[in-house]
Amino acid sequence: MRIGIMGGTFDPIHHGHLILARDAFEALDLHKIIFVPNHLSPHKMGASSAATAPAELRAGMVRAAIEGEPGFEIDEVELHRGGTSYTIDTLLHLRTIYPEDDLFYLVGEDNLPELHTWRRVDEILILVQLVVMARGDGGSPHPYITLHQRRVDISATDIRARIAKGQSIRYLVPDKVRTMIENHQLYREVPSS
Repeated sequence: MRIGIMGGTFDPIHHGHLILARDAFEALDLHKIIFVPNHLSPHKMGASSAATAPAELRAGMVRAAIEGEPGFEIDEVELHRGGTSYTIDTLLHLRTIYPEDDLFYLVGEDNLPELHTWRRVDEILILVQLVVMARGDGGSPHPYITLHQRRVDISATDIRARIAKGQSIRYLVPDKVRTMIENHQLYREVPSS
């Protein structure tokens, strides 16, 4: 099988994530894409947690977003493991489940400059084929598979900011995700003390 892996904070998952995943699914002729919400990103450590959702709710939003979508799955290994989430640990886990399959790890082009800082990156590049989701044609040259993604200008940061300001996020996230955000009152501005 050909399996895509999309890791991230998904805080919250939004239509941009889903559109890019579907594009990769079709362009790479994948059998499935596994969404892996992290517990704690090593690249976002030190960031304020005041306007972030707990890991369990982020995973719940991913489940809600992909429910009924053929070929989309979630693996909560990083949440169950706890602590800082490192890509190498997750890929070693997935390789035990899929020892003979072709694994494709999807990353945004904006991750390339810090790729050398990833824990055990040389092993990562042996375990999977790295797929760079590039915007436009003008990126830096690299040896990885490149998919030129459509421009989807939706970001989780913007979504959280809109919620904090009391603005609508309709059409930015799936309806089930929006309902979860509203029911749990996520991403509200923290009152000043």
